[in-house]
Amino acid sequence: MMSRIKETNVSIAIRRAKKALTTMKKKMNKPELKQFLLPKGMISPPGVRGAFVLLLFAFLLSQCNRPEPINQSYFAVEIDVADSLDQTRNRAGFEFLLYSQETQNSVIDTLFIEKTDSMGQIKGTISFDEAGAYPLQISRDGSPILSMRVLLAQGDSVLFTGEFPSIGQTLKVDSREQRAVDVFDRVDAGFTRTRRFIAMGALADTAIVDELRKWANLYEQVYRDYPETFASSFALEAAVQILSDIDQQKMMSLINEGLDNNQSLGLALTFGKDYTSTTNGFDRGVHYLDSLHSLVTNKEQARAIDQMLIELYYDSLRVSEGKNRLERFKRLYEEEDLSFWYKNMRFELEDLAPGTFIPAFSFVSTEGDTIDEESIKGSPTLLEFTLLENRLYQQQYEELTVGYQLFAPRGFKIYTMAFDESTTTILAFFQERDRFWSIAEPPTMNRKSLVETFNIQYYPTRILVDAEGRIIRKFIGEEIDDLIPYLTPHLTSN
Repeated sequence: MMSRIKETNVSIAIRRAKKALTTMKKKMNKPELKQFLLPKGMISPPGVRGAFVLLLFAFLLSQCNRPEPINQSYFAVEIDVADSLDQTRNRAGFEFLLYSQETQNSVIDTLFIEKTDSMGQIKGTISFDEAGAYPLQISRDGSPILSMRVLLAQGDSVLFTGEFPSIGQTLKVDSREQRAVDVFDRVDAGFTRTRRFIAMGALADTAIVDELRKWANLYEQVYRDYPETFASSFALEAAVQILSDIDQQKMMSLINEGLDNNQSLGLALTFGKDYTSTTNGFDRGVHYLDSLHSLVTNKEQARAIDQMLIELYYDSLRVSEGKNRLERFKRLYEEEDLSFWYKNMRFELEDLAPGTFIPAFSFVSTEGDTIDEESIKGSPTLLEFTLLENRLYQQQYEELTVGYQLFAPRGFKIYTMAFDESTTTILAFFQERDRFWSIAEPPTMNRKSLVETFNIQYYPTRILVDAEGRIIRKFIGEEIDDLIPYLTPHLTSN
């Protein structure tokens, strides 16, 4: 039974990253997604669980920390002024400032600054290090008119046209990159509508797969029609994500094709590794990651793959091998400041790894019982650390309740430690829902100690413990979906 569970474990690390990708896409509209994927000129990208996922996204379009030759784009402006505003139609003085700024507090690096002449024109060349989305500010006489982002790529020509004062509505940007993005946006908007129809049940179940395949083909067409553009990478990612649910062999074909031009390394690290591991087992998953290691071109990418390998060992209950890999990781990157990821993984492998005894803790339950590491022995137990106001926990509560009712007769127990500051929040949560298991009385918990002892970084966090008090597995966020395969071998027979 345990060998089968280990095979189930193999894909958890990848599924974690994959869910992060999906969650991010749901939260962001496409312009924000593009800004996040494009490496340069980016100001405070949206947050994602863990710095590691940021690295995965960076694989899609950037080559981090690698010296590159200066790139150039041709830049032109043609601005008109409505005669109703100025009968002389003075077109001079519109200033276009194009710059790079890594964060809001970092120094601005001016790439281009010029004012329109009397004909409303600007012509010039912009030099930049990396292709990406760069901030542009348009102003006149010191007064800002419009701020936006511009896609810059080697050898491209960017033309701005528009009429003042309604420049916000009339401004058009024409470039090879922008035309490709416009096509992608039209396809993407159509697929968004289709997803909405599917969610509403407006499409017959028998027709869903064919409909999804159609949109995967449309995204693939954008990928092929506009090679070496940002839109091509966006479209490849979208096609792979759809195919991951309906045609994984076709998905792998696209990923492998994209590796030839370095477009799909991030996709290979998530979807490709997931498919390889779940289909062919742990060893093939490790071999697949090692093969990707040979394709990387810089230390940041190699470091990210080494991190994923260690997570794969940890998630597959191969703790000893995971510790060895972590020591090797420390030696390889010892000249750098040890990252949060390293410190977090070291804590997990040394103190909270599957098979180790649960650390000491104590609280008084709602029934007046003292619950600690000794009292929970004798039954498989799930310890929950959460905020009851957490939306994800609220979504999971009903499903977890069903699981508890199903397995409680076979010895399964749950204890919840709610970290909400207000007891009113806790009372309100259970006024709307039935409570089937014990929760900790808030005054009896040392929240700070629990957070440190169990390395709680996200809510909800859960730890499954066997009848002897040994950790079976730690679940973070949506990983609770994987609970049952770990729990059932430890239940008593009916």
